Amino acid sequence: MNRIKESKKGAWIGIIGNTGLALMKIITGLITGSMAILADGIDTSTDIFTSVVILISAHFSAKPPDKTHPYGHERAETLASKIISFVIFYAGLSLLEESIMRLIKGTPSLSLNLPAFLVVATSIAVKYYLYIYKCRLGKKLKNLALISDAKNMRNDVLISSNVMLGLIVAKLTGLWFLDSVLAILISLFIIKTAFEIFMEACYELMDGLPKEKLGIYEDIFSAVSKVEGVYNPHRLRVRKVGPKLFVEMDVEVDGSMCVNKAHELTLKIKEALMEKRGDIADITIHVEPLGNVEEEGFGISLEGEEKNEESGKLHSELHTKGQEKRYSESLEKDGRTE
Repeated sequence: MNRIKESKKGAWIGIIGNTGLALMKIITGLITGSMAILADGIDTSTDIFTSVVILISAHFSAKPPDKTHPYGHERAETLASKIISFVIFYAGLSLLEESIMRLIKGTPSLSLNLPAFLVVATSIAVKYYLYIYKCRLGKKLKNLALISDAKNMRNDVLISSNVMLGLIVAKLTGLWFLDSVLAILISLFIIKTAFEIFMEACYELMDGLPKEKLGIYEDIFSAVSKVEGVYNPHRLRVRKVGPKLFVEMDVEVDGSMCVNKAHELTLKIKEALMEKRGDIADITIHVEPLGNVEEEGFGISLEGEEKNEESGKLHSELHTKGQEKRYSESLEKDGRTE
């Protein structure tokens, strides 16, 4: 089964699971007259929306590169992840508001009865399964949208577990407010999760990488340094497009080398990088003569051939010589143009 089919399968399982839960909660709420269960059912229906978003993103990401999208359409998954972050943020904010109002008014969430207990227990079981399934599938496929929706399912597990705990504690001790206090803490965690998902999507859409993924540069420098005849890899740029990486870099070779030989070296570099990382889709290499001085340019460069004393790993830093100067000059030029 290919990646797109598995993504769509994950989305459909989410749609079916959440539809079943939503119907169960809404019907139970209408029969028992419990507004809390009814509201929870309506809230669960929003999770159907997130799965539909994933389904749509899988459809668009399956399209091959074209003239208007030469890097492909996989960032549809990133856009889907960003949409899901807004849904999660809204859920967290709504829970926070509701919990604070319950504390102010001094009202418990709902009373302990068999229908309520069974509905909440079933919700926890189903949502936990969806969380585990989507989390594993998302990591396997490197699908940010699926991983984001898995976190959404995890949040639902926390919310339902809080309701269950609140029911039991209120019944045994009469301390109904503990449910609301815990709900406030959970809502803050949910809002934090939404922010993290949003920022990760922003990094990718702006051709950046979060700090925890900067090891990609060390992997690439390490692989290139093992190719004989290649010197001073620099101006390395990596952009993430869905599950794929697109790499651009400059290297130096012997200035007297013929074009065919230099081309063979670039093929060796590409082979080494593909072997090092299976998620690289394309590599663009600019060859320069050994000793070429190029102060201006954007990208990541090695700081000599030194190693980080603390980690023992190749240390990389922004190649900023001339970079700030060129940027300021471009701003001045724009100002004069205006």
